[in-house]
Formats: sequence, structure tokens, C-alpha cells
Amino acid sequence: MDNVAFGGADILFTDVDDTLTTGGQLLPETYLALCKLAAAGIRVVPVTGGCAGWCDQIIRTWPVAAVIGEGGAFYAHRTAPQTVRWHYWDNQASHREDQTKILAAVAALELDFKPELASDQAFRYVDVAVDYNQQQALSPEQVKSLHDALVAHGFNVRQSSIHLNVWLGDFDKSTMAIRVGRELFDLELSALQARSVFIGDAPNDESMFRNFPLSIGVANIHRHLPVMAHKPVAITSERSGLGFAEMAEAWLRLRASLG
Repeated sequence: MDNVAFGGADILFTDVDDTLTTGGQLLPETYLALCKLAAAGIRVVPVTGGCAGWCDQIIRTWPVAAVIGEGGAFYAHRTAPQTVRWHYWDNQASHREDQTKILAAVAALELDFKPELASDQAFRYVDVAVDYNQQQALSPEQVKSLHDALVAHGFNVRQSSIHLNVWLGDFDKSTMAIRVGRELFDLELSALQARSVFIGDAPNDESMFRNFPLSIGVANIHRHLPVMAHKPVAITSERSGLGFAEMAEAWLRLRASLG
């Protein structure tokens, strides 16, 4: 990490599951790193496949400038200490209609196993999350057959470390991150890229790795690299939340050395 050229970056986009969390938990070392980054003037924006309910908690209680949820379906930011504003890729009503179509298609799939929705599906506004590695344990072959069946229905499908996220629409993590840069930070793409760092861990982060040149992976990304076309430029030595803390400390050391 000491060789990473953070330069004048002052915005951090970060995945959440298995990047900030470790075994499903937010370690004190990781939350402290978030707080230190925010205190240093770095605007932190979690970019997650996680549900709207989780995002509501994050934007209300974490030291972050905004949060992007459900794989880029929306972002939320505070307009006052207790007031949160939500911005959808299209509009909430059309997203709900699409979600209903996807739920029906998942229920009708004819596979040799029964796909299970993520336990947080009731708190999702836009996408559908099918559990393969959180409370379920699907084999790689089952994950592939499920993925291929959903793609055959015309859906967008991305694999996180725990879920297959399924949606309709031309958004992803990267397109919404670019919109946040323009609408909240008043930065067009080239300026946003020059001032941003991204850190992630899984194939559903590929759009961020593709569009943000200064991208970092936590160590647990190694198992996914063989199937990824777009990869981080550096990888931490530690896994998950400890890898995030490792990255943060290196970034803050560099900022301190540059005054």
C-alpha cells in the first residue's frame, strides 16, 4: 500500500460486504478507519449491493457523504442532520414494477434446486437478491446455472460475495457513482476519476475497477480474479475490513507526509 499513488485524491468509494465487513461484522478497526478518513476531509461513499434498509442506517449513522445501494439503483444523502433524500436511477414506481417481474421469474425457475431470496429482500426498493453464500451454500455449479437462467430472462445479474443481485435497467455501481460525482460533488468524469479511490472485493465491483483508475482490492478478491476482466491496480495484504484499514492508514500516512 505504501507504493500506491493516492496523489490528491479526496473521495473514497467503497464496497461494503466483505470489504468493510469481516465475516458479516463491522470491526472496530474498520469503523475507526472510516472515521479517520472522514476527519481528514475525505468524502466517503459506500457503494453496495445491500438493501435500502441497510443504506438508510448507513447514511443516518456513519461518517459518510452519501451511500449508493442495490448495485447503483439509488443514492441517498443527508440534507439536514435527521433528513435523508433519496435519488433513484429512474423512478421508484417503475423500479417496483420491474422488481415484481423479477420476483415472479425467480419463483418460476425450473432448476434442480430451489433458489432462496436474501433475508433482506423485504427491505429492497429496486433489485432482487438471491442468496448463495450468506444463509445458503450453493455450489459453484448451482450458482452458474442460476446466473445463466436469470440472464436468459433478460435480467442484469451480478455476483457479490454473498448474493446474486438481479435487476432491470441500465445502471450499475459505476454509473451511479458517476452521477453522485456530478450531482453532489459538481465533478465531471475526468475530474472525479482524478480525485477518487475505490476499494472492493468481488465481481460485482468490476464496473468500478473499470472506470476508476485508482482502484484497490482487499486480499479476499484473489479467489475471484480468474473470472474478472477488470481488476484492481493494487491489493492489500489483509482481508476484508482489516484490508480496508490497511489501505486507509497508507493513504493517511501519505497525506500527512505531504502536509
